[in-house]
Amino acid sequence: MRLLSLLVGLLLSIHVALAEAEFHRDATAPTTEHSQELIHAIQELVNDYYVDDVDQQALLDGALKGMLEVLDPHSTYLSPSTLELLRDNNRGHYYGYGLEVAIDEQLIRVVTPLGGSSAEAAGVLPGDVLLQVDSLIANADNLDPLIAYIKQASLDDRHLLLTLEREDTPTPLQFRLSPSEIEIASSESELLPGDIGYLKISSFNQRTAFEVRMAATQLLQQPLKGLVLDLRNNPGGLLDAAVQVADMFLTSGTIVTTHGRFFDANSDYRATSYSLFGDVPVAVLINQGSASAAEILAGALSDQGRAILIGETSYGKGTVQSLIPLMGQGGAIKLTTARYATPDGTFIDQQGIAPDLHIELDAQQLEDIVSNIQELTSWKDDQQLFAAHDLLQAWTP
Repeated sequence: MRLLSLLVGLLLSIHVALAEAEFHRDATAPTTEHSQELIHAIQELVNDYYVDDVDQQALLDGALKGMLEVLDPHSTYLSPSTLELLRDNNRGHYYGYGLEVAIDEQLIRVVTPLGGSSAEAAGVLPGDVLLQVDSLIANADNLDPLIAYIKQASLDDRHLLLTLEREDTPTPLQFRLSPSEIEIASSESELLPGDIGYLKISSFNQRTAFEVRMAATQLLQQPLKGLVLDLRNNPGGLLDAAVQVADMFLTSGTIVTTHGRFFDANSDYRATSYSLFGDVPVAVLINQGSASAAEILAGALSDQGRAILIGETSYGKGTVQSLIPLMGQGGAIKLTTARYATPDGTFIDQQGIAPDLHIELDAQQLEDIVSNIQELTSWKDDQQLFAAHDLLQAWTP
């Protein structure tokens, strides 16, 4: 009875405290000292009364993650394993399954499967919602444990069973993936009939600018009548890499501007006078899987009148995240520090960039082109690519 009285009194005190806090909420913001006291009090309550023993590190990780993710979908706490995976991606290689995912309204949604990965080979598509990995439920609240589980599975070199939900598919889909060494070759190029170049950029990492320069060297060995720049299903990546590639097409003017509260978050990235691709006409392909750095490049070329955009409205991620290591913790925080605007001053966050020529692909067509051009029966089967080729063939300066 004494314990019951204690708990009733405790709950009553909490109720009164919450009511008082609600009453005074608009009058004053909590100080750092008060916030720390509240966090400490909750931690003690959990330790004393929670039904099971508490993993203190998991509790801390959850607190940090919750504190950041209340800000926006892209700010988060990165555990050491998640941070390592992100750095691998930025370097351009890692061992794993090839899934690029993002939190979208508390769902874990596939942005794109990486080229050459088992996720791509199995038929995972952009827009698929991840429901389950083996027996582990997938949602925004347990993203870190989920990533740690996937990372450990790759280290153990074992298969994963993914359960996905796909729009217009009545029942969930299951895919069995195996880990492999993934060289994130962020670009590929071909020469199409009629002297039309094709350059696909699938992500922006530390190798992208070098790869695009090498592709340009090959493509420009013959006079090009036009160039198709394919940014479909490109989830983005490094801002600097997108700026470097944009500079290869432009000779002057703004590429992108960033806007934030602290001084260094405000930047104006401008093109240099040298253009690697000269005045070759350019058509850019975009779709709902084109995000972040891909949108920076598409927006820069469009606003500068350097390219025409073809396809579908892009994803609409118009914010910049900074990676801030946590000294002594081993992890980091990924914090939204700025919004970016295209050269004409348009902020595209949650809006996306609309194409000049709208051509929508159905799910089957998207599945046919999700990997690369070599897997098409004919490049003409890709309606968006065919339209871009046709437009460039008819181009008159």
